[in-house]
Amino acid sequence: MTRNKTYALLLAAVLFACAAAPANSALAAGGQSAPPGTPQSQKIIRTQFIVTHMLLQSLQVRSVTDARALQTFTYAPGIREQMQEVFNAGGYRDGDNVTIWYRQGTTVALKIKGKPSKKK
Repeated sequence: MTRNKTYALLLAAVLFACAAAPANSALAAGGQSAPPGTPQSQKIIRTQFIVTHMLLQSLQVRSVTDARALQTFTYAPGIREQMQEVFNAGGYRDGDNVTIWYRQGTTVALKIKGKPSKKK
């Protein structure tokens, strides 16, 4: 074989190997992680927060341990009416302590427990 044909075949083999490698690694990576619906990813977490702002559709809170860590939780359909009543009665105010139950990796509050401040 001539030198050009050798380099052309070598280049074709390298390109073929590079094209096949991402497909194999994508299949392997997909099998290693847990699917989104598994119980491991659906773990319910209970955490205490300090309220910074309450809206009709959501509650903005900061962590008790890290004052710079802000989170905004929307309400699950099961607690929307309860939170509407709390909001109409004056709602949670800045500095109120609440406990929020939510699923790991989400920002939807499943249950909120705390004592709202009295309306001024």
